[in-house]
Amino acid sequence: MSKDDGNGSHNIRIVIPKVALLDIESENSKNIILKMTPSIEAGDPIQVNIDNSIWLNVTSIVNSGNTRNISVKIDEPINGIDLNVVSNPYSGSGFGSWGTPNTELTLTTNDQTLVGGITNAISGHGPYNGYNLKYSAKSNNSNYGEITSTSADEVTVTYTLTQ
Repeated sequence: MSKDDGNGSHNIRIVIPKVALLDIESENSKNIILKMTPSIEAGDPIQVNIDNSIWLNVTSIVNSGNTRNISVKIDEPINGIDLNVVSNPYSGSGFGSWGTPNTELTLTTNDQTLVGGITNAISGHGPYNGYNLKYSAKSNNSNYGEITSTSADEVTVTYTLTQ
C-alpha cells in the first residue's frame, strides 16, 4: 500500500488540430469594379485598370514538414480581356511562417498557385493583414476582336487554401 506524500503529478497531452482558414477582406466591398479606360490616341488599345483593395486573411496549422498553398481561379474567361492578380508578401499583425507569393498570374479556369510554402501562421484579421492583392485587367491583343462594349462582364474569383 502506498502512502501520499507532499508531491503529486499527472500527464497532460495537448492535441493541436490541423487548421486551414482563409477569408477575403476589404475596407469597402469585396466586389470589385475594374472600369477600363478608353484610349486617347487612335490605334491604341483600351487602358489597364487596377485595384489593390483586397486582402487575404489566413490561419494555418500543418503537420511537421508540410506546407500549404493558396490557389486561385476564375469561373469563366472574359472575351478579349486578361484578368491578372499578384500578391504582395505577407504584412500585418500576425505571426508565423508565410511562404512566398508567385509572380503575376493571368487568371484562368484552372487553379494556379498564388502563394506557396505557408506553414503555421496567423495573419491578423481584417484589411491590412495577410496578403494584399493587386488586380489588373488589360486587353488581350491576340483576342482583341472578341471585346464587346458592355456594362458588366462579371467573373467569380475563387481562392483555396490547400489542406
